[in-house]
Amino acid sequence: MSGMKSLMGDTALYGLSSILARVLNFALTPLLTVVLSKSEYGVNSLLYVSIAFLMVILTYGFETAYFRVSQKAGADEPTVYSTAMWSLLASSLLFLAAMAWVYVPAAELLRMGDRPELVLMMAWIVAMDVVAAVPFARLRAQRRAKRFVAIKITQIAVNFILCYAFFLILPQAGFWLPDLQVGWVLIANLAASAAMIFMLLPEFFAMQRRFDVGIWKTMLAFGLPLLLAGLPGVANEMADRFFIEYLMPLGEAKEAVGTYSAIYKLSIFIILFNQAFRFAAEPFFFKESTQTKQQLADVLRVFTGILSIGMVLVLAGLGGIKYFIDAKYWDSLPLLYFLLLANVFLSMNTQVSMWYKLSDQTRMGLYITLTGFAVTVLGNLYWIPRVGILGAAWTTLASYMAMLGLSVALGQYHFPVPYRFGRLALYVLSAAFLGWVAAFYSLTLVWPSLLCAGIMIAIVGYAERDLLRRKPSST
Repeated sequence: MSGMKSLMGDTALYGLSSILARVLNFALTPLLTVVLSKSEYGVNSLLYVSIAFLMVILTYGFETAYFRVSQKAGADEPTVYSTAMWSLLASSLLFLAAMAWVYVPAAELLRMGDRPELVLMMAWIVAMDVVAAVPFARLRAQRRAKRFVAIKITQIAVNFILCYAFFLILPQAGFWLPDLQVGWVLIANLAASAAMIFMLLPEFFAMQRRFDVGIWKTMLAFGLPLLLAGLPGVANEMADRFFIEYLMPLGEAKEAVGTYSAIYKLSIFIILFNQAFRFAAEPFFFKESTQTKQQLADVLRVFTGILSIGMVLVLAGLGGIKYFIDAKYWDSLPLLYFLLLANVFLSMNTQVSMWYKLSDQTRMGLYITLTGFAVTVLGNLYWIPRVGILGAAWTTLASYMAMLGLSVALGQYHFPVPYRFGRLALYVLSAAFLGWVAAFYSLTLVWPSLLCAGIMIAIVGYAERDLLRRKPSST
């Protein structure tokens, strides 16, 4: 269990950075949902969905490819790192040049033709985040978590401070600022990304002048399937905003996007644990890949138990959590139940998907995410015109369930892992039922919701009693 202990220690460390960074970022939600209209908050959401989509394209799997190629026996890590960096720098410059040419029609495509400068600012944010991806991956591989944490938190803190300054502090102090609305959010993000690049300069200076074509081809062979898998994956996570934008009536669309995005923000507590776990799990499992099958099973079981507790706790505390967004969004709070449950399945799939990365069968990720994408497209096309944004939440849940089911089925055929399916089902079904009850009572009565949370904790605690009683290994 020393490997499990090491993984959970790294998860806690990265979790601290994720929690602090996400808390600062999440603290912008009350501000932005108040100072921005529903429509303007919808514009903000569409821009950041586009950023996430472009990030997947422009990193083309090189973050994970760096882990895989650099950890192989006999690999020259400095050359692998430099090759990846030169590739990303070159492609990012080409992207900026292209966007300088087409940003106006791109803005019209996003129905923001009156403010094309927003798209240009978005492009610069994407480019800076892309070239930082591999330096951050190297810090993770080198277990330099403190530096990783410091840079990430500084970036978020700069963004946080500037947003509050632009919308509250400077106007109240008597400074006149033009009414840029979402433009100020992007300007704050640009400054934060620039601060991140400045702090990563030692990692950029560590690049060699070498570019190894053979290594580059190996990384492409590993990374491109991840890119292809990642595109429908991001679509599964983000495209619901675009479906809402184009399937809802024109006068209601951006307000609907804003409402859906505001409610989605409240699922942060599940998302941040998944992110922290992924940061720790990838380098751990690639390094320990000769002994991971039982570890994969153990980790998924514990991981799912924690996720299930987290889901019920969030829904039990909805009466207080709702104040993180403006009151104009509260009538749509029932969406959160489906979005939280969907993110439980997504987080489980993140862990299960390690099998095709460890066995160098990354093409399987494409089949899995394409299946999820098909469910996303068909579900949104059917449900959004009928029930509005609730249909997008139902579709998100269905998509993630389909992806997890297929990933498990393919994994058990190609890379069998001894999962305890009965235990996993117990946790998820308990969370689904207790979470529903907790959400029903959380806005009116406190004690039934707290009872549901207590029962969920007791279920996981009793099921994992042997693990909880086990003494830590001395090795």
